[in-house]
Amino acid sequence: MSLGAFDEPTAFEARSGPHVAAAFYPTAMRASGTSRLRVARVHFSPGARTAWHQHPFGQILHVLQGRGRVQQRGHPVEDFQAGDTIVTLPGEWHCHGAAPGTFMTHLAIQEADDDCKDVYWGEHVTDEEYHDTHDR
Repeated sequence: MSLGAFDEPTAFEARSGPHVAAAFYPTAMRASGTSRLRVARVHFSPGARTAWHQHPFGQILHVLQGRGRVQQRGHPVEDFQAGDTIVTLPGEWHCHGAAPGTFMTHLAIQEADDDCKDVYWGEHVTDEEYHDTHDR
């Protein structure tokens, strides 16, 4: 058993790295030994979002506070709020982040592959894609 504090937050600012605007995330838990489990608590500033990405074994997001948006590539944007849980399938390209005007925090749970990667990043999500309101 181990007990410890969260790591120091890692910040991503305006279109640097895999996020647009500010997102902060300390790794909440990275299992040791043969476990591939990864858990992170991620904080998004209003309107901040990830780039398109996928997870080799899928991902579970559990929303702790605020409101946000999630989108599977090629599908309409969907809104979510504190208490919601989002499940993405293995290899499903998606993005997620805070809704405009509100902060959002979620737990992200995923498993790493044989190359120790739990996420594969794609291109940035455009403002038009993230703020698209058709079919909502």
